[in-house]
Amino acid sequence: MSRPVGEAGLALIKQFEGCRLKAYKPVPTEVYWTIGWGHCGPDVREGQTITQAEADAMLAADCRRFADAVDNSVNVPLTAQLNANQRDALISFAFNCGAGCLRTLCRGRTLPQVREAMALYNKSGGKVLKGLERRRAAEQALWDTPVSLAGETDPTGDNIPADAHREGVEWAVEQGVLRGNAQGDLMLSRPVTRQELCTMLYRLAGR
Repeated sequence: MSRPVGEAGLALIKQFEGCRLKAYKPVPTEVYWTIGWGHCGPDVREGQTITQAEADAMLAADCRRFADAVDNSVNVPLTAQLNANQRDALISFAFNCGAGCLRTLCRGRTLPQVREAMALYNKSGGKVLKGLERRRAAEQALWDTPVSLAGETDPTGDNIPADAHREGVEWAVEQGVLRGNAQGDLMLSRPVTRQELCTMLYRLAGR
């Protein structure tokens, strides 16, 4: 199972989905009914009602499902290169548009191209919806948001090195280039500053 969606991604999903405890259709042309925090599918029936606890449990399960989809390289070939905010943005996108659209969005595109192409998914029933335009813009804004700086709390877990880079990170820790451990020295998925680079080179030279 994937690590969970970050706090920023969860907040974005809640903001745009809202929570309704009785089944509804946000657009009359929708095939399925929706309930809770945007939970949609054949398991939702017309007239169905749920409790807030049930809605929250559905949200957690849906977020896990779409986090798994984003972390799957079949859907997102460049998933190992995503930072926490980019990952959260794609989880929100998949939550809204589905894993199939996620796969289409990311197929054959670089990360900057993925970010730009998100804006194309702003229609329902062939019509542009202002709500979808706002959501895509919010997801792009989250994508563009720098991750936390070193020394700050990182609730999304973005300090954890991707599998493709773990060996190099562990080597740097062993050599003293990074202090502490691989998850606590500096934010690994953003460019380092000149000061940080000088410090790392100084450490390496002193070995």
